[in-house]
Amino acid sequence: MTDKEPQIGDADLMDIAHDEVRARALRKSLQRLADSPSGNGALQEMAREVLSGRIGLREALRVGPYSEALGERIAQAREEYEQQSPEEREQQRAEALRYLEAQREEIEQERQDRQAPGPDSKHSGGDWRL
Repeated sequence: MTDKEPQIGDADLMDIAHDEVRARALRKSLQRLADSPSGNGALQEMAREVLSGRIGLREALRVGPYSEALGERIAQAREEYEQQSPEEREQQRAEALRYLEAQREEIEQERQDRQAPGPDSKHSGGDWRL
């Protein structure tokens, strides 16, 4: 995606993700997919369309070529998963949980940064009296 093109935010994916951490993870996954030089063309296009806001994710999943490509990728991922040992599965699960926790911390840090007075703030307001 180009830097000039408008992009959806995490909040735009809340209807699918149901919480802000998973919405952030979903948006970042779509971004990686859209930017992947070796990705599936249909899935890349779908990710770009969704990220640009031209189509919603639920709508995109109803588009034949997007749905087909996603179905193929899901089947491939399932096959890879089934070939993993229980230890590999547990390692992947632990990595996923760490990733979600990192997203949660990132969101919290952004909240704190928005609430903190900036360096250009002329007055902290700490000594105001009525």
